[in-house]
Amino acid sequence: MRGILFQAERLHISLVGLGDHDGLPGGLVEIACRIGTMIEAKPFDVSFDWLSAFGGGALVLRGSDGAPSLQAFWRNLAAVIADSPLKPFVTNSIEPHVTLLRDEVRVPRVRERIVEPIGWTVRDFVLIHSLIRQGLYKELGRWQLNGHDDSLAAM
Repeated sequence: MRGILFQAERLHISLVGLGDHDGLPGGLVEIACRIGTMIEAKPFDVSFDWLSAFGGGALVLRGSDGAPSLQAFWRNLAAVIADSPLKPFVTNSIEPHVTLLRDEVRVPRVRERIVEPIGWTVRDFVLIHSLIRQGLYKELGRWQLNGHDDSLAAM
């Protein structure tokens, strides 16, 4: 592998992709931020212990147990997005994962395997603008998880 490992401050769990754009389409950030304010959930624990290659030339961590609390949060977030003006921007469903390395030449087939678990408590979620091929992320919104037992839209 020839890619560069992500620095610790760039590590995050990817949940939803809103497409590759030259600039940001009008209203996209505003709509996404409005949806962010609608989500209520209490903090939850996650653990990642499965190393594998992922589409787009990435080496990623996933949870071998399916990370049930994260899956519930992700499904409910996706349901809110699916019933919103943001739906046309969703490029695909992204299995929750943490990207460790990206290689433009593609990550070779790696033997998927269990690794020492890495876990933490999720206390917030963030809208990130990834500047394509620049290795830069801009935080566009951040919401604290301090709500109900399950994630849901606060209507």
